[in-house]
Amino acid sequence: MSITSRFTPDADHPGIGLSGMIPDPRARVAVMLVGLGVSIWINVVTLPADPGIVAPVALAVAALAWLALIAGTRGGHVAAVAAVMCAAGAVIAVTDTNGLIFTGVAASISAVAFDPVAALVLATAGPVAHCLAAIPHGPFPGRLLTTAAVALAGLAAGASRRETEQRARRSALVATERRRAELARAQAALTGERNRLGRELHDVLAHTLGALSIQLTAIDTLARNDAPREKLITQIELGHELVSRGLDEARQAVRALRGESAPPAAQLERLCELHQAELELVGSRRELDADIMLALYRLTQEALTNAAKHAPGSRVSVRVDFGPQDVTVQVGNTRPAPDAPAALRASGGGFGLQGMRERVEQAGGDLQAGPTPDGGWKVAARIPYRQGNRGDGSNR
Repeated sequence: MSITSRFTPDADHPGIGLSGMIPDPRARVAVMLVGLGVSIWINVVTLPADPGIVAPVALAVAALAWLALIAGTRGGHVAAVAAVMCAAGAVIAVTDTNGLIFTGVAASISAVAFDPVAALVLATAGPVAHCLAAIPHGPFPGRLLTTAAVALAGLAAGASRRETEQRARRSALVATERRRAELARAQAALTGERNRLGRELHDVLAHTLGALSIQLTAIDTLARNDAPREKLITQIELGHELVSRGLDEARQAVRALRGESAPPAAQLERLCELHQAELELVGSRRELDADIMLALYRLTQEALTNAAKHAPGSRVSVRVDFGPQDVTVQVGNTRPAPDAPAALRASGGGFGLQGMRERVEQAGGDLQAGPTPDGGWKVAARIPYRQGNRGDGSNR
């Protein structure tokens, strides 16, 4: 049994009786004061001409208890005030039944503020006080049955209101948690989209600028060695092609972000031609979902760029296998030349392999990368088809 009130110091007063249904706190207090005034007036005008001292004192005590509840009595004091108010009303009932107004209201407050057992114990203060006050008037305590019935009716009304409030709180909590979950999902989606945009921006700029850095190094080497003018022009034209390719990649990224699909063969062929890598396409060629194609393209692009930076002059090969359930890609290079420029090896942010792995895993695949027995390097990835891109040619 708990006698700790649910009323909290920083909460609005829950109200007495029907006033608890009024949302505005000032209007609620005003209605409670009006209820108190009406109850006092009814009891005063119906008391007999010579009521004695007990009934007027009990009426004053009940009114003060009601005022204490209006004033915002908190915590365990609510139990004492409710019990006093319930008992005072029952004492008044010995002289006039209108005193049971206070008993019923106190029982209702107990049911709202406490658990059922504690509320029942507090409500018994009314019948007990009625019995004690009625003893001088005869062997049987007169209106005991009426007093008990009013206390039970107050308990029932308070319990009903408490259940209604609890359901409303549970509904509010469920709605709040649902809203929080929706906000968390929206935030996660926004974060994912930001990461995706950031990754695409990184890939477009990093690979284009990385390739330009390599090309400018080659042009600088030719210029320092007094290479023929034709070779310089060829390398400069290749630099222009790299810039054009970067713009194409930016457009491709935009198409992928919009969910547009694109044929993979032409893109991969042009990419491998740009990096002077051997390309082998195995299996039935087909259009892929934009995000799968973008993952495949970026993986190949990153691997070729790494090979150019870390193993310049080595032979690079790309194998793409369109299997029945997934597409696999393997990018490998032979042992790097011993005189590879150190500046190229040190370029980049060091996040290429991590970025490749994250991109492939996001597409539902897996990636392995590591050295080969002949001193080269190999990157292998598997990306499963979506339902509409299965290897059996269906597009459901």
